[in-house]
Amino acid sequence: MSFSELTIVIPTFYPGKIIKKCLASLPLTSEIIIIDNGEDPELEKIIKLQKHKIKHYKVGDVGLPKSFNIALKKSKNENILITQPDVCFEKDSIINLIKAQKKYSKAGIISPLLFEKKKYSQYDYLDLYLSKSGKLKNTKRPKRISILPSGDICVEAVNATAMLIKKSVIKKVNGWDENIYTYHEDIDLCLRLRKRGYTIMKIKKSIAHHVGFGSNKKENREKIDKSRNWHYCWSSLYFKDKFSSRSTFYIFFLKMFLKYFIKFIINFMLQRKRHYTRSLTRFLACLNYIFIKKANFRIKY
Repeated sequence: MSFSELTIVIPTFYPGKIIKKCLASLPLTSEIIIIDNGEDPELEKIIKLQKHKIKHYKVGDVGLPKSFNIALKKSKNENILITQPDVCFEKDSIINLIKAQKKYSKAGIISPLLFEKKKYSQYDYLDLYLSKSGKLKNTKRPKRISILPSGDICVEAVNATAMLIKKSVIKKVNGWDENIYTYHEDIDLCLRLRKRGYTIMKIKKSIAHHVGFGSNKKENREKIDKSRNWHYCWSSLYFKDKFSSRSTFYIFFLKMFLKYFIKFIINFMLQRKRHYTRSLTRFLACLNYIFIKKANFRIKY
């Protein structure tokens, strides 16, 4: 497969200038699809200056899963590399992903090793064990690991920072779950692929660097932080509800509900604005999940 047979998908939400570094690390002959959730005029100027074959779609603030599904429909190629505006690939990393995809025919997702601040940093998902019924046996919070693998490894899940997929394979599991706005959409996809018998691979000779929360303008950080807190809480509840038993979910919900309510009261009394705002935001997400059950929180610019 040549680079011209590869589509690279980048979802954006007011990414700022950092997307320039991302685009500079991508092959010129690949089809690049930018799914713009923010309708950023600065992004349009950046795109016009690029030599890449870029297709720019303004879709409104629809979230990551729907952005990915739109890109799947728009892509002319079978092979799709999902990435983010604040990710840069090292030389030969993308071609090594392509080679690995040919080598590991049973893989549903091929992912590079991710580095943050020049250090290897990846979540250890060793608690994501699926039972015969398709429910999770355990969903403890994953721990970060920093030990480089000695070779290619089969893992339980990877995040959507960078992943090579096949359109036909993703269609078999009905695409990305659009009930989610952001957070856990990648783990959700990995689990559904594993249930269908596919593996998830990380490739030793493919390296990507992730800035992490670096794809948004500084003046928007406070609003975006609020949105992230709300959706992280909501998506955690949705993920638990979808893949765990009813009793496990209700225990999890009750813990989160009480935790953020108590934290809000304490921090409000101590006048810690940043902390009580975060707790209140997550507490309101808990209420939404029970009474409305729609990931409908959006921020305005």
